[in-house]
Amino acid sequence: MSPVGRCLVRLVPVAVVLVIVLVVAGQLIVDGAGGVRAADEAAARWLAAHREPSLLDVTRWATYLADLWVVVGAGAVLAAVTAWWSRGWWLPAGVIALTAGEAAIYEVSNTLVARPRPAVARLDPGDPMASFPSGHSAASVCLYGGLAYVLHGIARHRAAGAASERPAASQPVVPEALVSESAVSHPAAARRVVAVARWLWLPAAVAALVLPLVVAFCRTYRGMHYPSDVIAGLFLGTCWFFAVSAAVLSRAWRASAPETGMSF
Repeated sequence: MSPVGRCLVRLVPVAVVLVIVLVVAGQLIVDGAGGVRAADEAAARWLAAHREPSLLDVTRWATYLADLWVVVGAGAVLAAVTAWWSRGWWLPAGVIALTAGEAAIYEVSNTLVARPRPAVARLDPGDPMASFPSGHSAASVCLYGGLAYVLHGIARHRAAGAASERPAASQPVVPEALVSESAVSHPAAARRVVAVARWLWLPAAVAALVLPLVVAFCRTYRGMHYPSDVIAGLFLGTCWFFAVSAAVLSRAWRASAPETGMSF
């Protein structure tokens, strides 16, 4: 098995632990432990009673930021771009693991908990027994967190084509593993990718912090989840993001030797 494959396999126990934690927490909430369920229901009723017409369209469109097809499409594009830029598996495999792994953990834990959605007017379609955890909240953390992480990594590590244009005395020492083959074969395009990453990584980092909170609020405001559901979703997304970043994505930047081809 390739190094990438071994790292992905090591994520399986993390996924299992997350499922166990979410299922136990979800069952405790459903059973009314600690008064969380009562507080959830009160919050859901309050939000439903205080909906503002001006926010209905805003929250509807904001919810699409973490819609299934948006996450799938954006994840596929990001994986394709990173595969082209790096000519290796670490970055695209990490991006796919972020989105697909989060979805798998969500589906298993959601099915096992089977918490009914809030008993208020719900403004979006959805499985009535799929309240805990919030998949939209978890997916937004993984998608936008992964985007910011990848952009920051590309921005930090100059492409070989861009570095080669500077005088030799001023060129930094760049580990061979961080030099994209695309930078060698397509230096102009690789330089553009690096330039775009340098401009976008900071806004992407801000978005990675803000957008999951926006999505979480929208899902509760529109009656699709209780507050504890979106908190659990944010917890799931954050834990999975750090696990995949440490196990897979970071290897693209700290590897000491280039990958030998695209074998997986």
